[in-house]
Amino acid sequence: MKRYRSKIGIMWIIAIGIIIWCNYVMLKLVTWQFNDLGMWLTLFILIPVDVLFVICTFWTYYEFHEDYLKIRNGYFFHEDIPYLDIRSFKETHNPVGSCGLSLDRIDIIYKAQKGRNGNSEVLISPVKKQEFIQELERRSRIFMTK
Repeated sequence: MKRYRSKIGIMWIIAIGIIIWCNYVMLKLVTWQFNDLGMWLTLFILIPVDVLFVICTFWTYYEFHEDYLKIRNGYFFHEDIPYLDIRSFKETHNPVGSCGLSLDRIDIIYKAQKGRNGNSEVLISPVKKQEFIQELERRSRIFMTK
């Protein structure tokens, strides 16, 4: 098993900075205008959102297993893609929401899983992108020749 962490891009860092700033402004506004109950209610809403962003930042990774690629994005996305089901993959800078924390991504198209029809698509952003692509090519080729 070989694990690749997700690259963290500048857009992700800016998004987290904006969220923290908005949380600070909202907390100051609520504390100034309302009582302590308003502050606590705000904290119970803001802290879980912040925790989810932290979880996404540190629990996003991609693992090569014997016969499948495991893609994990925090609590939100978990998919095991058999190498045999991978139709194609290419480098992209598509800004669509995905399991990649950077815009320097790989677009993987694969046979839909869990009883769905057609193809599915996932965008990932491993730290060592070229090394990841070479490993994915090697493993996909092995399963295509079997």
